[in-house]
Amino acid sequence: MTVPDPSLPIEMPFQAGGGVLHLLREIKTGSREAVEAGALEEEDLGQRGLFCRRCGNRITSEASRITVKGSHTHTFFNPAGILFELGCFRNAPGCSVHGEASEHFTWFAGYLWRLALCGRCDAHLGWQFENQDVTFFCLILAHLTDDL
Repeated sequence: MTVPDPSLPIEMPFQAGGGVLHLLREIKTGSREAVEAGALEEEDLGQRGLFCRRCGNRITSEASRITVKGSHTHTFFNPAGILFELGCFRNAPGCSVHGEASEHFTWFAGYLWRLALCGRCDAHLGWQFENQDVTFFCLILAHLTDDL
Protein backbone atom coordinates (compact mmCIF):
# COMPACT_ATOMS: atom_id res chain seq x y z
CA MET A 1 0.00 0.00 0.00
CA THR A 2 1.28 3.47 -0.90
CA VAL A 3 0.80 6.23 1.65
CA PRO A 4 0.10 9.71 0.21
CA ASP A 5 3.06 12.06 0.09
CA PRO A 6 2.74 14.20 3.26
CA SER A 7 4.34 17.16 1.47
CA LEU A 8 1.28 17.45 -0.80
CA PRO A 9 -1.45 19.80 0.43
CA ILE A 10 -4.24 18.02 2.24
CA GLU A 11 -7.82 18.29 0.97
CA MET A 12 -9.05 21.39 2.68
CA PRO A 13 -12.07 23.61 2.16
CA PHE A 14 -11.78 27.32 2.68
CA GLN A 15 -14.25 30.20 2.80
CA ALA A 16 -14.28 32.61 -0.13
CA GLY A 17 -16.95 35.12 -1.06
CA GLY A 18 -19.54 33.55 1.22
CA GLY A 19 -19.28 30.10 -0.39
CA VAL A 20 -17.14 27.11 0.40
CA LEU A 21 -14.52 26.19 -2.18
CA HIS A 22 -12.76 22.87 -2.00
CA LEU A 23 -9.13 22.44 -2.82
CA LEU A 24 -8.37 18.85 -3.73
CA ARG A 25 -5.04 17.20 -3.74
CA GLU A 26 -4.44 14.29 -6.01
CA ILE A 27 -2.86 11.33 -4.36
CA LYS A 28 0.43 10.64 -6.10
CA THR A 29 -0.15 7.63 -8.32
CA GLY A 30 1.51 8.68 -11.55
CA SER A 31 -1.87 9.12 -13.26
CA ARG A 32 -5.35 10.42 -12.56
CA GLU A 33 -7.20 7.24 -13.31
CA ALA A 34 -10.88 7.32 -12.44
CA VAL A 35 -12.52 4.12 -11.31
CA GLU A 36 -16.27 3.95 -11.81
CA ALA A 37 -18.11 3.44 -8.56
CA GLY A 38 -20.54 0.89 -10.00
CA ALA A 39 -23.69 0.68 -12.05
CA LEU A 40 -27.02 1.97 -10.80
CA GLU A 41 -28.79 -1.02 -9.33
CA GLU A 42 -32.27 -1.92 -10.55
CA GLU A 43 -33.77 -1.24 -7.11
CA ASP A 44 -32.37 2.30 -7.23
CA LEU A 45 -33.94 3.17 -10.60
CA GLY A 46 -37.40 3.79 -9.14
CA GLN A 47 -36.08 5.48 -6.00
CA ARG A 48 -35.78 9.17 -5.29
CA GLY A 49 -32.36 10.33 -6.43
CA LEU A 50 -29.65 12.40 -4.80
CA PHE A 51 -27.82 14.72 -7.18
CA CYS A 52 -24.62 16.74 -7.34
CA ARG A 53 -25.53 20.22 -6.14
CA ARG A 54 -23.10 21.78 -8.65
CA CYS A 55 -24.15 20.09 -11.94
CA GLY A 56 -27.25 18.00 -11.23
CA ASN A 57 -25.65 14.62 -12.04
CA ARG A 58 -27.48 11.72 -10.32
CA ILE A 59 -25.04 10.42 -7.70
CA THR A 60 -27.00 7.85 -5.70
CA SER A 61 -30.49 7.15 -4.38
CA GLU A 62 -32.36 7.15 -1.10
CA ALA A 63 -32.42 3.33 -1.32
CA SER A 64 -28.61 3.27 -1.06
CA ARG A 65 -28.55 4.86 2.42
CA ILE A 66 -26.84 2.59 4.94
CA THR A 67 -25.86 2.63 8.60
CA VAL A 68 -22.18 2.47 9.50
CA LYS A 69 -21.10 2.34 13.16
CA GLY A 70 -24.72 2.76 14.24
CA SER A 71 -25.66 5.80 12.13
CA HIS A 72 -26.30 6.93 8.56
CA THR A 73 -24.89 10.40 9.28
CA HIS A 74 -21.51 11.23 10.75
CA THR A 75 -19.67 14.44 11.57
CA PHE A 76 -15.88 14.40 11.26
CA PHE A 77 -12.99 16.85 11.19
CA ASN A 78 -10.18 16.48 8.66
CA PRO A 79 -6.54 16.96 9.77
CA ALA A 80 -6.86 20.72 9.14
CA GLY A 81 -9.83 20.92 11.52
CA ILE A 82 -12.48 21.36 8.81
CA LEU A 83 -15.87 19.92 9.76
CA PHE A 84 -17.72 17.56 7.37
CA GLU A 85 -21.29 16.32 7.77
CA LEU A 86 -21.51 13.05 5.89
CA GLY A 87 -24.02 10.40 4.92
CA CYS A 88 -23.15 6.76 4.26
CA PHE A 89 -24.29 5.02 1.07
CA ARG A 90 -23.92 1.45 -0.22
CA ASN A 91 -23.03 2.75 -3.69
CA ALA A 92 -22.68 6.01 -5.58
CA PRO A 93 -22.68 5.22 -9.29
CA GLY A 94 -22.58 8.92 -10.20
CA CYS A 95 -19.16 9.28 -8.55
CA SER A 96 -15.74 8.50 -9.91
CA VAL A 97 -13.12 7.36 -7.43
CA HIS A 98 -9.56 8.72 -7.61
CA GLY A 99 -6.16 7.88 -6.18
CA GLU A 100 -4.69 4.94 -4.35
CA ALA A 101 -6.45 3.71 -1.25
CA SER A 102 -4.95 5.23 1.91
CA GLU A 103 -5.21 4.58 5.63
CA HIS A 104 -3.87 8.04 6.50
CA PHE A 105 -6.27 9.76 8.95
CA THR A 106 -9.09 7.32 8.17
CA TRP A 107 -12.37 8.04 9.93
CA PHE A 108 -13.31 4.35 10.01
CA ALA A 109 -10.75 2.05 11.65
CA GLY A 110 -9.81 -0.86 9.41
CA TYR A 111 -10.92 0.95 6.21
CA LEU A 112 -8.86 2.60 3.49
CA TRP A 113 -10.24 5.67 1.69
CA ARG A 114 -10.12 7.25 -1.76
CA LEU A 115 -11.56 10.53 -3.05
CA ALA A 116 -15.05 10.42 -4.57
CA LEU A 117 -15.73 13.11 -7.19
CA CYS A 118 -18.80 13.83 -9.27
CA GLY A 119 -18.50 11.75 -12.44
CA ARG A 120 -19.65 14.71 -14.54
CA CYS A 121 -18.15 17.92 -13.07
CA ASP A 122 -15.40 16.58 -10.73
CA ALA A 123 -16.86 18.33 -7.65
CA HIS A 124 -15.54 16.79 -4.45
CA LEU A 125 -18.48 14.79 -3.06
CA GLY A 126 -16.77 12.68 -0.41
CA TRP A 127 -14.81 9.49 -0.01
CA GLN A 128 -15.08 5.79 -0.78
CA PHE A 129 -14.11 3.53 2.14
CA GLU A 130 -13.08 -0.09 1.67
CA ASN A 131 -11.66 -3.07 3.45
CA GLN A 132 -11.38 -6.72 2.34
CA ASP A 133 -15.12 -7.30 2.74
CA VAL A 134 -17.01 -4.01 2.44
CA THR A 135 -17.02 -0.90 0.25
CA PHE A 136 -19.20 2.14 0.96
CA PHE A 137 -19.33 5.87 0.29
CA CYS A 138 -19.33 8.70 2.80
CA LEU A 139 -20.73 11.70 0.92
CA ILE A 140 -20.74 15.35 1.98
CA LEU A 141 -24.44 16.04 2.51
CA ALA A 142 -24.14 19.76 1.72
CA HIS A 143 -22.80 18.85 -1.74
CA LEU A 144 -25.89 16.79 -2.60
CA THR A 145 -29.50 17.76 -3.30
CA ASP A 146 -32.72 15.83 -3.81
CA ASP A 147 -34.41 18.82 -5.46
CA LEU A 148 -33.49 19.75 -9.02
